[in-house]
Amino acid sequence: MNSKERLQCILEGKPADRTPFVPSIYEHGAAVLGRSPGEVSRDGALMAQAALESYRRYGHDLVTVGMDIYNIEAEAWGCAISAGQGTSVPGVLTHPLADRPELEPSRLRQPVAGAGNRLALFVAAVAQVTAAIGDDVWVYGCLGGPFSQAVELRGFDNLIVDMYTTPDRVHELLERLATATLEHARRVSEKGAGIYLYESWATMPLITVDMFRDYVVPYNKRITERISAEYPAPPPAVIMGGNVTLLADLFLDMGVSLVAADYLTDFAVLREKFAGRQVIVRGCVDPKMIERGDWEGLEGMVEQLKHKSEGMHNFVWGCGCVSYTTPAEHLFRFKRLCADMR
Repeated sequence: MNSKERLQCILEGKPADRTPFVPSIYEHGAAVLGRSPGEVSRDGALMAQAALESYRRYGHDLVTVGMDIYNIEAEAWGCAISAGQGTSVPGVLTHPLADRPELEPSRLRQPVAGAGNRLALFVAAVAQVTAAIGDDVWVYGCLGGPFSQAVELRGFDNLIVDMYTTPDRVHELLERLATATLEHARRVSEKGAGIYLYESWATMPLITVDMFRDYVVPYNKRITERISAEYPAPPPAVIMGGNVTLLADLFLDMGVSLVAADYLTDFAVLREKFAGRQVIVRGCVDPKMIERGDWEGLEGMVEQLKHKSEGMHNFVWGCGCVSYTTPAEHLFRFKRLCADMR
């Protein structure tokens, strides 16, 4: 059974030959190549190579393509991005819609993939990875979700205030972002990859459940529904991590195929809500503990996840974003720890 077959079994709630191992590898892929995250983030061939070499080294069961995963769309909309030298991951420096008191979505012009942005570069990287390993493992392209893009353009504090003062303008902004994101998602899906929509700016408790329902769900749902209907690629997912207990019903409404849940999540709720539904639950440990080699803490965390997920055929092992400086032997040891627990 290869990784692709293994995850398909898990998605359908059937027992697989083993529990899949799905760490989050982005800038760590640059370290695998001995390159800086900034260099890899601006070279499509290197971005693809980082994903491929990481897969060949660690043998994880789901491969994601991306480096500075929140920046590509934000940069295309006009955010300035740092260089990402050394071990630093590039980050947003400016918020183009934050320079005026009121939110003005009409100032944005939808970007076209090509010169001046990395939208096409990213799609080319995804295509290279799916061509190389797509028959054996699910490959996903990493996109910023509409809400998280809105935060990068307007600034988090400003956007929260806008929700109370000018909600219609926030929805107008999200409409524009969702339309462009769907077009970008289609370009990625045409290469045979799945879509990860990253919405970490919507993680509890940064916003409330009501905010998530009103400002996150409708726009991600539009994208996941269209992609699911139009492409036979791996099913789309909305990724944010954290304690997602209160969001279970809203994830189902968005039509996601994978939910990342940390060890504090009430898995009994997820077991009940996701029963009979094709939703993979990725139990995530703290990647900083892997980085520093806190094996006593990790064993306790993995043990908790083992007990919480008992009887769940849709459970997979995972962790948050593996840092650039995480030693390879630490990730190998974490993988063995997970394998020994099931």
